[in-house]
Amino acid sequence: MSSNESSTLPATSSATSPPLVVDLDGTLIYSDLLWEAMLLFMKQHFWKVWRLPFWLLRGKSGFKQQLALHIAFDPATLPYDQGLLATLAEQRQAGRRLVLATGSQRRFAEQIASHTGLFDDVMATDDEGVNLTSHNKADALTARYGPRGFDYIGNSPVDVPVWQASRQAYSVTMKPFALGGGTATTHMGTPRKPVMRALLKAMRPRQWLKNLLVFLPMLAGHALDLPTFLQSLLAFVAFSLCASSAYLLNDALDAHDDRLHPTKCKRPIAAGTLPLALAMISSPLLALAAILLCATFNPLLLAVVLVYFVATLSYSFVLKRLLMIDIVTLALLYTVRILGGAAATQIEPSFWLLAFSFFLFLSLALLKRYSELFNLKRQGKDKTSGRGYSVADKPAIGAMGINSGMLSVLIFMLYINSPNVQKLYPSQHWLLAVVPLLVYWLGRLWTLGFRGQVNEDPVLYVSKDAVSLVVIGLCILFVAGAAF
Repeated sequence: MSSNESSTLPATSSATSPPLVVDLDGTLIYSDLLWEAMLLFMKQHFWKVWRLPFWLLRGKSGFKQQLALHIAFDPATLPYDQGLLATLAEQRQAGRRLVLATGSQRRFAEQIASHTGLFDDVMATDDEGVNLTSHNKADALTARYGPRGFDYIGNSPVDVPVWQASRQAYSVTMKPFALGGGTATTHMGTPRKPVMRALLKAMRPRQWLKNLLVFLPMLAGHALDLPTFLQSLLAFVAFSLCASSAYLLNDALDAHDDRLHPTKCKRPIAAGTLPLALAMISSPLLALAAILLCATFNPLLLAVVLVYFVATLSYSFVLKRLLMIDIVTLALLYTVRILGGAAATQIEPSFWLLAFSFFLFLSLALLKRYSELFNLKRQGKDKTSGRGYSVADKPAIGAMGINSGMLSVLIFMLYINSPNVQKLYPSQHWLLAVVPLLVYWLGRLWTLGFRGQVNEDPVLYVSKDAVSLVVIGLCILFVAGAAF
């Protein structure tokens, strides 16, 4: 039994007790199967998404039926309430009859019942056009088991008619539902966590560190004044909103794969702490906020942000599953952030800056994939879920990553000898000190990566690695020394 569980069903339950009826969406699983099915359809049949509005014309039951016919569904990838499952297992062992009653499509419900191995009967939305929720569910259960001939576990206001028709009403929510006549639901299952905290976590504010790249054109152009800083700050906010929108969409599409991953399974959407509906509503709202912000203050920045957003959408739906294309896309997305800073400040970035950033972040993107493959091999697996790589690709990924990093150092060395440097940096010899630091830093990162000590996001690893922070700080000091 979960340590967070606040109440349990009576220990005296037996075969003589009335059937215990359990809701599916938001109760047995943290998520909503309709949203799960829609996202699976979008992922598996992206080019057929245009059909969804037409299926809605068939009604909710018809919509669910069409989704069930078009997707491959694995019940093992759903986020189950483990505390509730333990309680149900105890009830079944005591001889009590368990029934899964849900508004989800019958095919899915039966697969889940078979997977859990707990339920004696399944009642679900079928092909007859009746959506088995609320009053429809209450009427069907009453017809089968008689008035107050069953106990019911639910989770939302739509379950109130079912609770009112039941003998004993249970809810997985901590706050009880009033049922009239001075009665209310009793808590059952694992307490749900606050969704707004989960939403903030899913937006990944720590990843906004990557958007600091928008300040590079300002720094590289030595335009250290307040107006330019505010323009760069506008780009930072826009890219952060846009990035969070993409993270929510990407995590929603990847939820089924993430639940099979040892660490990604803890992400809010994969774990079920953030409802898919809230994530899919928040994602376009964040993107819209970024677009409106840019359209109001800087149309040129808007163009770059739109390119970035389209690229991230393409990555989420298609590109991340294509060998090497996903890695090149990640590197380009970093470079687009620099272009966004340039668009916001009207400072043209140099060829050297763009070339250096591309190969540096290409190296880090390759290190990200290498770390994933390293962890995959450590788990005894061969292929990544939802990606185009296998553990056999590790040597090639590692070789390309090291070469890309050293190529970025070479580009920096060539930049030091370019005519532009003589104009911008009076004491350009200080820039030479950056070269060995870059070689040391990249060499150390990749060595740690070969040892499996770098997590699957090198940028976040660097933000917490004391050695990396010292190296970056020294590089900044040397560049500043060269400028004065």
